[in-house]
Amino acid sequence: MDLAKLRKLVALDVNDPLSRFALGKKLAETAAGDSAPELQEAAEHLRFAHRAAPDHLATYHVLAGVLIRLRNNDEARTVLKEGIARAVQVGEGMGRDLAPAMQEMLAELIR
Repeated sequence: MDLAKLRKLVALDVNDPLSRFALGKKLAETAAGDSAPELQEAAEHLRFAHRAAPDHLATYHVLAGVLIRLRNNDEARTVLKEGIARAVQVGEGMGRDLAPAMQEMLAELIR
């Protein structure tokens, strides 16, 4: 889905965490650089989705990636640690497969 459609979807219900996640993810994918305004906006949508739907594990992964690009490593570390802790608590096929990727991102931050 393109950005315009995602923005319309969010406008229909600004409190829908999955729509906000989708928009934040798309903005992050299309941001021209690590300081692009789109990346800041992506972080805002992803932070909302993270607060509103803490069981959605993909949000932790995508939000952490955006925060790393924004050089907000402290917040990224916190998000990754939370995401890893949640991932080990869920069953197979529910986002648990994101734990290794999040652990790798966390290891890179610690180095």
